[in-house]
Amino acid sequence: MEADPLTHMVAKIALEIQVPASFPEKYRDALIRSAEQCAVKKHLENPPKFAVTTSVTK
Repeated sequence: MEADPLTHMVAKIALEIQVPASFPEKYRDALIRSAEQCAVKKHLENPPKFAVTTSVTK
């Protein structure tokens, strides 16, 4: 994770997938493509809008 020095907010998230030495080189690109489709990653790339309200308790 890298933070923006001005805002101190998250500016970049870097993911490194560690594979065993025996992992075939020919499948590394497919592994990266698969990770690109991750639902969590997609939500972070396109975050939802927040609606903040107040309510009175009874």
